[in-house]
Amino acid sequence: MIFFATVALVFRRVCTLAKRTSSSFLSALSLIWRGTKAAALWVMLLVSAAPLWADPPPITALISDVTVIDGLGEAPLLHRYVLLQEGRIASIDTKQPVVGADVVVIDGRGFYLLPGFWDMHAHTFADTTAMELYLAAGVTGLRDMGCPENCTTKLGEVRQAYLSGSGVYPRLVFSGPMIDGDSPYDDYASHRQINLQTLPDALAVLQKLQVDFIKVRDFLSRDEYMALVGAGAAMQLQLAGHVPISLSVNEAVRSGLSTVEHEGSLFGGLLLACSSDESKLRDELRDMMRKATASGDVKTLYAEALNAGFVDRLLNSYDPNKADALVQAFVDSDAALVPTLVMLEPMLRSADPEFNGRRKVEDEEFIDAPDTLISGWRETAGKEVLGQPFSDLDRAAMARQYNQVVKLIGKMHRAGVPILAGTDASFPDGTPWVWPGYSLHDELELLVSAGLAPSEAIASATGAAAAQMGLSDTGVIAAGNRADLILLGRNPLEDIRNTRAIKRVWVNGQPVDRDALLDRVKRRAEDHENYWE
Repeated sequence: MIFFATVALVFRRVCTLAKRTSSSFLSALSLIWRGTKAAALWVMLLVSAAPLWADPPPITALISDVTVIDGLGEAPLLHRYVLLQEGRIASIDTKQPVVGADVVVIDGRGFYLLPGFWDMHAHTFADTTAMELYLAAGVTGLRDMGCPENCTTKLGEVRQAYLSGSGVYPRLVFSGPMIDGDSPYDDYASHRQINLQTLPDALAVLQKLQVDFIKVRDFLSRDEYMALVGAGAAMQLQLAGHVPISLSVNEAVRSGLSTVEHEGSLFGGLLLACSSDESKLRDELRDMMRKATASGDVKTLYAEALNAGFVDRLLNSYDPNKADALVQAFVDSDAALVPTLVMLEPMLRSADPEFNGRRKVEDEEFIDAPDTLISGWRETAGKEVLGQPFSDLDRAAMARQYNQVVKLIGKMHRAGVPILAGTDASFPDGTPWVWPGYSLHDELELLVSAGLAPSEAIASATGAAAAQMGLSDTGVIAAGNRADLILLGRNPLEDIRNTRAIKRVWVNGQPVDRDALLDRVKRRAEDHENYWE
């Protein structure tokens, strides 16, 4: 079984490269593979027929003489012996403990043990391929930021399986349907539009779905948002999401918004809060949004709110004193920012982008991506934002906006505001060059570029992330915590890009078969139309 999975993985990656390089030699290898494909496929189908939560018996493992990076941003712990038992970290010692013959001993010399990463802004749509991609990339925890009710029910099953000890999929926390006011997104199943009269019904749905927090969106009125603040407190649920245009970022975080996502909002966001013309610009945005709600025309809204003229007015009115007030509001309220820089990064808005000195299409994750997806991104990435075309002038203004946001993030970080790692990765036709799991490593690189030290960037996806969610048994390598771990072959404190040097992954103490996961992903990639379940 392992033999066929390994052979499948090697040959399929070779064949993918053949298609992208037009190499006759590699194409010949593809022909050779067809002779063994059927046998391998039968074996894989037998594997895939196993029960959804089928786990091997819990193992006891000792990772010996390893360097521990604990997830708190502290100095690394050298020459540690980490014992995994019954899905937990049983002990961390400076000397090798006495263990039985049944204990699996893993030589950790020259390796680096980290907590499994959290993606603090994901959209899985309860898809198993997406979850497998995350695990293969060392992301063992996901904060799912919105999906329809039926999807949320499936997420609840995955969450419960993990809490019961399963190592099949990542740990999940989720919001369920996003809560918004009257908006033009009538056909978006992940949104639930409310008013003060229908809010109790929406809350009853969230309570039935047993969500972990409430996701709020841009079109809520001030009264609707404040009602949600009160309801969240009563239900002991945090609020997270976009800042509604009806109130300032300062007011939103001071009233209880635990995390602000992206650059604050689809429209204005953090930079609007830093503008000396905030009131006037806000009124203009509200008028644009009212018209879009009445007409259902989202494209015109995006064209007006994101064009160079409006963006430059936002940038040219930047007021350092207002920026200071914004930062202080975050500090006073213990709110965090999840900037999802990888979704906004201008260098990725290209048909063939280079990212920190490498061609994105040559990254390992895109070897397993559908060719139709890559070609589609190449057609649109240099022209479109949010699914519609913008001029070179508009996209240049967006790049200036991004640079200003990055400077503001550095300022917030220096003041002690928690900056957390998230990607907004979604289904494969989503943001070009953003891929479930692997794009979190790009996000860590961007956070370091924004001013975080590598140890702080790691904490943004581990210890700091867990702390913001109020989770005490994850995100940190400590005795008693769940054994969600990754083992790296290179030091990420020397170069944050080394977080990609993954050698092993554990979930609830269960070793993850990364090769088998990637092979299943590749098999589904061959049929892009049915890529996601």
